Amino acid sequence: MDYATMRDLFFAAPAQARPPAPAVTGASPARALRDAFEPLATQAIWSAESADGYRELGLDDFFVAYVRQRTAPLGEPAALVAVTAMGVFAYDLIAPQYEAGIAAIGRADAVRVRTNAPGATLRRVLADEPDLDARAAAVLAALRRGLDAADATSRPLFTGLRAEPWPADVLAALVHACNQLREHRGDSHLAVCAVAGLDPVEMNILTELYCGYPILEYTATRGWSPEQMEAAVGRLRARGLVDDSGALTAAGLDFRHGLEEQTDAMQQSVVDAIGDDIGVVTAELNRWSDALVAGGAAPVDPAKRLAG
Repeated sequence: MDYATMRDLFFAAPAQARPPAPAVTGASPARALRDAFEPLATQAIWSAESADGYRELGLDDFFVAYVRQRTAPLGEPAALVAVTAMGVFAYDLIAPQYEAGIAAIGRADAVRVRTNAPGATLRRVLADEPDLDARAAAVLAALRRGLDAADATSRPLFTGLRAEPWPADVLAALVHACNQLREHRGDSHLAVCAVAGLDPVEMNILTELYCGYPILEYTATRGWSPEQMEAAVGRLRARGLVDDSGALTAAGLDFRHGLEEQTDAMQQSVVDAIGDDIGVVTAELNRWSDALVAGGAAPVDPAKRLAG
């Protein structure tokens, strides 16, 4: 499926109104930082200029390109290793895309496009922002302090990204920094969920309910079979986390919010290293992320509603 088709699918408003996400208050600085950088970080996925770059290399399938560039920090391991690192996708969905991506373009090309092309996207969408390069450089310096302090233990995608070269363009480097933060948090969240005894299907279900999706709407897009999903719902019901209507119970909401708080705690060294600049950095990232969403360069982030 090409970029334009996938963009239309993922950027479109839902066909019917979703139930509101559960009310969660008191977002930590780590959570506020995540909400601020998410649309910037996802330029590694959604940059139109990146799609052009992959197309010029002969790769016009968006999902194959997504899997290729996202797993590139790992090198080219066996498909099972790559799928496991991604965490929440079914093997039967991802493995064929992974193998197709390796056959289509080399790892160096995948990394080059992912790290460099998003800078052009930001220059196009944020063209009216005053002193953009200077402000971006200041934010980037603070983020790099945070990344230098980040613990890489048991965080394979983050560690691989950290080993990649930094792009020369400050806006491309800003996206690269945000993508590293995103994968650091993602790796951390998978570890927290694993300790809590959740498998990938159960992780998906709790996340979709926490973000206000109807049950299984989001999880089904990750390639899980109806039988796998229904079995996971049954296990979550047996734990008292999901009720018979398919909603989080009070205990389920507390449990899922606890996972988020533990994930926040695993980002504390990043927040501490950014230090007193955290407020300015978060405000600047929010400004640019909001502009990307308003400009049609990034989808609305459903999880951001949780930070109210």
